[in-house]
Amino acid sequence: MNLTHNNLKGIKREEGQKQLLERNLESHRSRKWIINFICAISLLVSVLCFCFHVPQSVIIPVILLFICTIIKIVHKTLDKKIELRLKRVKQEQRKNIFKVNKP
Repeated sequence: MNLTHNNLKGIKREEGQKQLLERNLESHRSRKWIINFICAISLLVSVLCFCFHVPQSVIIPVILLFICTIIKIVHKTLDKKIELRLKRVKQEQRKNIFKVNKP
């Protein structure tokens, strides 16, 4: 009785953790527009630098491109990290379900 009760408690806790990770992943992916907006603004700044012949017009776009690339890489890395954690939680949940179902 106590073993089954503990298993059910663990399953409920893991289900809550799974839902939390799913919400985190969804909110993380919904923030992608911010990254696209930053890249669009930096492209606009780069074009304006070339149009107005800013003295450092080569350095500024390179730096902005570098920043945008790093932001995109970090965003994708965090996305993959959350996905892997979610997969791990789902696998643990399946293992626990099989443990409970075994006689």
